[in-house]
Amino acid sequence: MKVKSYIGLLSAGSLGGALLVGIFGWWMLESNARSNRELKEESKNSGVSSAEYSDVIAFLDASRDISKALEIYPENYSGVYGVVRDRLSAAKEGMRVILERHRKNYPVKIMQPIEANLEILESAIFAMEDIFEQPNLHSLKQRNKSRLSYDSARENLSGGLDFLESKAKANLRESQLAIAQKWALMEEERSTRFMLFFIAIGLYFCLVVSLAIVTYKSFASPIRKLEEAAKNSIDRNQPFNLKASGPYEIRSVTKKLQGLIIGLESTVLKRTAALQKSNDKLKLEMRQRQELETQLVHAQKMEAVGQLASGIAHEINSPSQFANDNILFLKDATNGFIKKLNQSPDAPDDGEIDFFKENAEEAVEQAAEGISRITTIVKSMKNFAYRDAESAKRPNDLNQAIRSTVVVATNEWKYHAELDLRLQDSMPMVPCNVGEINQVVLNLIVNGAHAIRDRMKEGQKGAIVVATQHYPDAECVVISIADNGGGIPAKVQTRIFEPFFTTKEVGVGTGQGLAIAHNVIVKSHKGQIWFDSKEGIGTTFYIKLPMVHEESATQ
Repeated sequence: MKVKSYIGLLSAGSLGGALLVGIFGWWMLESNARSNRELKEESKNSGVSSAEYSDVIAFLDASRDISKALEIYPENYSGVYGVVRDRLSAAKEGMRVILERHRKNYPVKIMQPIEANLEILESAIFAMEDIFEQPNLHSLKQRNKSRLSYDSARENLSGGLDFLESKAKANLRESQLAIAQKWALMEEERSTRFMLFFIAIGLYFCLVVSLAIVTYKSFASPIRKLEEAAKNSIDRNQPFNLKASGPYEIRSVTKKLQGLIIGLESTVLKRTAALQKSNDKLKLEMRQRQELETQLVHAQKMEAVGQLASGIAHEINSPSQFANDNILFLKDATNGFIKKLNQSPDAPDDGEIDFFKENAEEAVEQAAEGISRITTIVKSMKNFAYRDAESAKRPNDLNQAIRSTVVVATNEWKYHAELDLRLQDSMPMVPCNVGEINQVVLNLIVNGAHAIRDRMKEGQKGAIVVATQHYPDAECVVISIADNGGGIPAKVQTRIFEPFFTTKEVGVGTGQGLAIAHNVIVKSHKGQIWFDSKEGIGTTFYIKLPMVHEESATQ
């Protein structure tokens, strides 16, 4: 039998068993979940919180509150009958709800006597109200008669309400008992399902073990014997004597190795050793070169951070002072409110309190804005200063990297130019070393700001535009950084990417910025960097980064 036949049978057995166990487990979990949902819903509709029980209790409370109102309020209180009318209306509404919604458990024969007694009680109360409003027109005998009628109606109604309450509680107990029985039955079914599931898992485990044993005997054991025989023949100069076993391919390889391995051991060892030595040396040199390039880029980045340090400190100090002033105002306002609440002698007057209330919210917003600005600057510095020691190319948010770099370089351009970010919103993640790209963008923005500074007069500002664009068809991303400075002179345009070449004064520039940018983009990222410059008009630099990893492109 060939290997693919073995693999087909083994895969079909293992995957089929796993599929069956998975389907059974899903069915069991779904059944349990469905039963739980149904019982929880039934419990909710049958418990103390159910609509039926709540409606009955609401009716009982409203009906009993009629008599309580007459007992609580003084007899000479004119508004007591208004309160009683409200209670009567609520009781009638509760009666209507029960008869309409819950007639099954509370039929007319139960509710009709209660409804009749409620109407009698209402008539008695109205008679008492007439006597209360016109006492001179009624005799003492009529008053006593109306009171006796009210007491009789109240007693009859109270008895009916007590019976209704006992009936509601009995219905509630029956519902709860039925739910408890269903819960017990469901738990029993769940235990049975779990037992069947564990049995299925056990059977599947036995199947997997059996397949593992068959796999070992069919593949692992012949391959292990072949490897051991080859190792003994090469390392210990023992004869390659191995009986062919296992699938057809392994038996064929065993026979061919038996014919080839004799006489080749020494040659293979010598060539392998030479190749390994050369490979190790090449790897070492490549690693050292990558480390040196990374260190050079990071050193230049740290140099730029040092040059920008004072500007960054100023950028942080301004919002910090701004936030501090607002926090001090809020402190004074809080102390004033506390003194006002404590009624201290030195508490601020109403005018000061109004002033605090009018300005407190704005002060909080301004303080939060200042702290948010500091957070943005610090986060941008952290993102910019990030160093990847392995110079690895990983998917990164290119737009966010550019925003961080712009924030770090703010103090270099804000006094000389207006910077406009035109970043494509749908930009995908770009495979790159984001720390190196940050350095390139920083160099180009600072160069553009300096070009504008050298061209513009005092008080004038130029423009810097930083844009990104994704080209799916070309599988690349292009970053453009444009300024309207003086442009690059034609006679030096061919040399600007040379190391240590600079048009600035001695001690101002090292000539490494564009050289490092060219090395990072072209050599490290396999991309392109070029520019379009016109003297007196400005310069635009373009950076093209591929969207394919270097390893994928090589493959």
